[in-house]
Amino acid sequence: MVKNSPEAMFNFVFGEVAPFQRLINRLCKVAQVIHQQGWAEANAGNVSLRLGSMLLPYLEEAGFSKTFLCQQWYLVSRSGSRYRDLADKPETALMLIGVGEREFYFPIDAVPTSEWLCHKLMHENNDCGDLACLLHTHPTEVIALSNLPIYENQEVLNTTLFDILPELEIFLPAGIATAHYAKAGSPILAEISCNRIEDKHVLIWEKHGLIVLAENPDKALDLTEVVNKAARLYFLLHKT
Repeated sequence: MVKNSPEAMFNFVFGEVAPFQRLINRLCKVAQVIHQQGWAEANAGNVSLRLGSMLLPYLEEAGFSKTFLCQQWYLVSRSGSRYRDLADKPETALMLIGVGEREFYFPIDAVPTSEWLCHKLMHENNDCGDLACLLHTHPTEVIALSNLPIYENQEVLNTTLFDILPELEIFLPAGIATAHYAKAGSPILAEISCNRIEDKHVLIWEKHGLIVLAENPDKALDLTEVVNKAARLYFLLHKT
């Protein structure tokens, strides 16, 4: 394998960068829970992590930073990957993206999730610090709730869910954002998402799923679980 090739850099990060390996281990645990909950049917959902400066000292020491001049690094789901595969073999379900004057993909033939544009724009506008996780899943009750009339009014939806599960206020003091339906992977969805999430950390995509922005994968899963719990309680309380 050619030294300083995208493949060599990818293998180096996955195999020799200790803090990155710890992050991957946590992400694998989160992926396993998502699959077990049924929140990622087939290849549904995707995840990205903004790595900030985590990799830079290691890349500089190994000589990779001079080859790939990138100001920001991301760990991103590959197109068509499954959460159940991520849990078992993360190196086949994930890729690295370096962003500088242009984007570099590692491995070079890897293709990012169709939602990459949305992930990238939301990361660029987030306030989660140097590191951040953007987690997209398909929680069953959340999607069902987005099909009901209550979803049409974001304020009413928030008030209702906060009344049902007061714990929501602890996790999401700014509330839950909502967005009307737009085609998955489209620039329109990316634009709507950036406009609608505002100061919030959770956004429901109508008839599609949930996207969560947090400091790390565990916190992103926490918020996913809490929001879906509130949605599930809504249906339990409104059984006819």
